[in-house]
Amino acid sequence: MDISRDIEKVRQKIKSEGTVAKKPFAVAMYRFSMFMLDYFTRVKKELNLDYESFMIIQTVVSHNLYLLNKKNKLAITYEDLEEEWSHITDGLLNQVTQFREIRSSQKLTISSICLVIGLPKETVRRKINELSKKKILRISNINGILLGNEYKKIFSKFVPETTLQVSKLLKGWEKSGILKSLLDFKI
Repeated sequence: MDISRDIEKVRQKIKSEGTVAKKPFAVAMYRFSMFMLDYFTRVKKELNLDYESFMIIQTVVSHNLYLLNKKNKLAITYEDLEEEWSHITDGLLNQVTQFREIRSSQKLTISSICLVIGLPKETVRRKINELSKKKILRISNINGILLGNEYKKIFSKFVPETTLQVSKLLKGWEKSGILKSLLDFKI
């Protein structure tokens, strides 16, 4: 896969299609940049975590959400998810363990986290050990890297504000007209 060729295809599509190119893109990029800066600083300030550790946590959360969504055909609401996270006891989500055990082929490992976020294995191992000491993550020989009891505090502290900030970002994009252009954009 040649990413530079893909980027060039997108760039050409933006120019030829015109819908995204003719909207106030600098305003949209500014709002996105401010969103990202706010997100980054809130990780450090509110959660007292370095960004790499936070991304490791997000990888574990993503894996759990994947398993949860895969098993449940119905949409899981914010309230359902908040309830689910609040009952983390041994690092496994209640609904996941209610229906089946994680097969060893589906467990999240240090190596798989390295592949997802592109950090060296020793860095990931060290940070997972630190997060395990804080009980944010849990290491299981059988089930892999899991969420720890303290993750529920991160969810309840960080997700509502992030939801508000995403809402503000999208409303700003909608007001400028770029949101519709981005939604209509096809490659």
